[in-house]
Amino acid sequence: MQLAMPGEPSYCWQMAKSNSALDRIAWLTPPFGVAMAGCIAVLLAWLVLPTSGVVATVGLLVCVLLALTVAQCGRATAAGGTSRLETPFILARDADMFQRYQAVSESLLTASRNPDPIYREIALEHLDELVRRAATIADTTFVFEGTETWRIVYERLLRSPGLHLYRSVAWVKNANYWQDEPGRKSMAVNFELNDAERLNIERIAIIADELWPAGDVWPAELVRQWLHEQHAKGIWIKFVRQSALSKEPDLIADIGIYGSRALGIQELDEECGTVRFTLTFDFADVAAAEERWKRLAVYAESFAGYLDRYEMPG
Repeated sequence: MQLAMPGEPSYCWQMAKSNSALDRIAWLTPPFGVAMAGCIAVLLAWLVLPTSGVVATVGLLVCVLLALTVAQCGRATAAGGTSRLETPFILARDADMFQRYQAVSESLLTASRNPDPIYREIALEHLDELVRRAATIADTTFVFEGTETWRIVYERLLRSPGLHLYRSVAWVKNANYWQDEPGRKSMAVNFELNDAERLNIERIAIIADELWPAGDVWPAELVRQWLHEQHAKGIWIKFVRQSALSKEPDLIADIGIYGSRALGIQELDEECGTVRFTLTFDFADVAAAEERWKRLAVYAESFAGYLDRYEMPG
C-alpha cells in the first residue's frame, strides 16, 4: 500500500483504510452526506430563491461542514490524542519540525514504491529502528553508543545561556580517566568556563580501590595530578574510595547534572573508553540525581581540606 501526503487525492481514503469499518463510516459519512445534501440544497435554492438567498444557503452549509469537521477532529483527539488528520497542521506551526516531517514523509513515499520483497523487508526493519529512536527522542532522551561525539553536546550544554551550575560525578576506574585527547579538551572547556566565572563546577571523584589502596594516603599519581590540577584551577573537588560506598551502590555512577535542565550518564569500559552516553531532559531524573549527589557528598572529602592535612607528594 502506498502512502499519501496531505493534498493528494487518496490521502483521506488512505487514513480511513487504516481504521475499522465503524471508524470509516464515522469518518466518511458525515462530510460526504452533508456535502451531497448541501449540493441538493444549493441547487434547489438556486431554482427557487433570489441571489441573496443562494448566498445565505451556501454560507450556512459551509458553517455546518466546518462544525462537523471540528467535532470529528475533537472526537479523534479525545479518543486517542492528536488525530492523524491534525498532525501536519499542528506541525506546520513549528517550521523546523515540519521540515523534518516533510522529508521523512517523502522518503517513506519513495520507499513504498519499491516492490522488491527483500528491499521492503530490510527497509521495514530499519524503519522500525527509526521509530524506536524517535520514541526515545520524544521521551526527552538521547543515547550515544560507543562514540565520543557526545562531548559536542556536552560542551554545548555547558556553554548554554542560563546554565550556572554543573555537578559531575567521575567514576575513576582507570588511571587514564579523561586523559585522552577528547577528555583533555573537555577539561579545557571546564577550566575556561570556570575561570571566566560563567559556570560553577563541582566534581566528586569516586576512585577505584585499585587506584587508591586502603593503606595509601593518596591515590595513584595520574589520578592525584588530575584532581590537583582541577583544584588549582578553582574547581570544587571532593573524592572518595569506591569501597566506602559499598552499602549504597546506587551512588556509584559516572554522571553530569546540568543545572535543572538535563542529566548525562556515562558508561565506560575498563580502559575508560565510552560504551554509552545517555542524555535525558526529564526533570524527575534530574531531581533524583540531585538527591543522590547530596547523599554522595556526605561520604566524600574535600580535596582542599585533605591538602591541609596531608602533604602532597612531589
